[in-house]
Amino acid sequence: MKKLMVALALLGGSTFATDGASIFKAKGCASCHQPTADTVGPSLKKIAQAYVGKEAELVKFLKGQADPIVDPPKFAIMKPQLTLIKNLSDEEFQALADYIMSFK
Repeated sequence: MKKLMVALALLGGSTFATDGASIFKAKGCASCHQPTADTVGPSLKKIAQAYVGKEAELVKFLKGQADPIVDPPKFAIMKPQLTLIKNLSDEEFQALADYIMSFK
């Protein structure tokens, strides 16, 4: 068990990014956000680049506690999705943000 805990600690953000990818897919985020292409919503790369150095703001946005900084005119399309994910835990929100930021 101790070895498993050490291994998980060493993985750090990559473990969260993997969980974030699962959350991203399971919650339907991929239907509007693609890795490098703008579709219904901005690309993950565009989002990640906008939030470099402001990762905490991304988490706040995902929690519905901050205004968007990427493509604000399309925010109305995103509101139902924020309602859908509002019950995620703090760790899940962080994992989702870590996954998005992996595209910078």
